[in-house]
Amino acid sequence: MKKILITASAFYLSICQKAYAKLPTAVPPSTGSANGNWLELLKGYIKDASLLLGLTLSVVGFIWLSWIAFSDINQARTGRKEWGEVGVTVIAGAGVFAFVSYLLYQASDVFK
Repeated sequence: MKKILITASAFYLSICQKAYAKLPTAVPPSTGSANGNWLELLKGYIKDASLLLGLTLSVVGFIWLSWIAFSDINQARTGRKEWGEVGVTVIAGAGVFAFVSYLLYQASDVFK
């Protein structure tokens, strides 16, 4: 039984080596490859991750604002809110999130 297991393992490893050879290489950060400087490489990946996190927070904020707007429109249709309140909510929320998006864009230059 031991010989069969060793033979099967050796056969499996010989097949898998071909599959491992075709794996793609890692994508360098947007600041470019660091050419052996691990600290610069890590800083590049942290910058990319922070930009992605900021973009994700901004998108979640806009989705949240649209959910609130739809909720207010539904309440205005049923008579529980005035249409003016809906307009103020949408305009003020859009202004706040546009400002937040602007701040996130300005913060993206911090790592340069």
